[in-house]
Amino acid sequence: MKKILLAGYYGFGNLGDEAILEMALEQILTITDRKSITILSGNKEATFNKYNIDTIDRYNVLSIIRKLKKSDAIVFGGGSLLQDITSKRSIYYYLFLIRLAKLMNNKVIMLSQGIGPLVSQKSQTAVSKTLKHVNCITVRDKHSKEYLEELGVEGSKIFLSTDPVINLKAAGPIQKDKKDQKKICFSLRNWKNADVASKISKVAKRLTDDGMKCFFIPFYYNEDLLLIEQVEKSLGERAVYFKERLSTSEAFDIIRDMDVMVGVRLHSLIFAAAANVPFVAVSYDHKVDHFANSVNMKVSCKIDDIDEEQLYSEIKNKLENEEEEKLLLEKSVEKLRELTNINYKILKEI
Repeated sequence: MKKILLAGYYGFGNLGDEAILEMALEQILTITDRKSITILSGNKEATFNKYNIDTIDRYNVLSIIRKLKKSDAIVFGGGSLLQDITSKRSIYYYLFLIRLAKLMNNKVIMLSQGIGPLVSQKSQTAVSKTLKHVNCITVRDKHSKEYLEELGVEGSKIFLSTDPVINLKAAGPIQKDKKDQKKICFSLRNWKNADVASKISKVAKRLTDDGMKCFFIPFYYNEDLLLIEQVEKSLGERAVYFKERLSTSEAFDIIRDMDVMVGVRLHSLIFAAAANVPFVAVSYDHKVDHFANSVNMKVSCKIDDIDEEQLYSEIKNKLENEEEEKLLLEKSVEKLRELTNINYKILKEI
């Protein structure tokens, strides 16, 4: 059995990254067994308890070296690992892992990566030089592929895939409430000086005035809960607020019971698409635009310039054309799911 070290932004309570971990494990388990996998995590106890797979602290360099000496490959399971807009430190951590793995004679496989933004020239140079040592990389959008080629990464190493979370599926059918009241779910995030809570609260108030039911769900618990509490101060009992830590399956079940998903967080939109729930995207990063484009949609507005009237109108339009939206979304998602086949093929060649 191939021995795999699995790396990503795991163990930090971000539902999107935890869903990536679950889907990456599903892919890797087609080539090896659970005893041959080790996960790098920011919370090794929680990750081990959840998946019952060997887990080591992502910051324990000696443990990583010992594990790489016994491994065949390090696999990066997906996400926006190579970007420097949210953290300069994070990108060098992953580049360090790549070089360390090659020193230990491991193959380096990067799956479903979103590349950039790379703001500094230093980051661009470091990524370009380090990715020359990678055996294979699949990217989750065309922009990432083109960007890597611009940086000088060999084109024969790069393959187009998509975010593995698009393969997320429910364990069983769900009984939707047959009442006429429509349900809209919001997944928000703060961004610099954008007054997200105030503007979204006004949109949600109009929707509830129209007789609809609004829900607010945290995807990155530590950050999003504060925003949800701000919204609650404005809306009070007009809306429903999920304040507990949700598992990926719990969040997915909540979203698939909705009529429309309004998302800032990328993976709230991917969850919605996987559940065939029409969504309205508010973009804070090019990755949101790229995903919307991949399912033949456009973002409604940018997070630092939320047009309340436009957002409200687009939500209403999605509701009025719900069946048509679902049909178009289903066709687009089918095509995306086919793209993930390349990940399985590459893993089998380790």
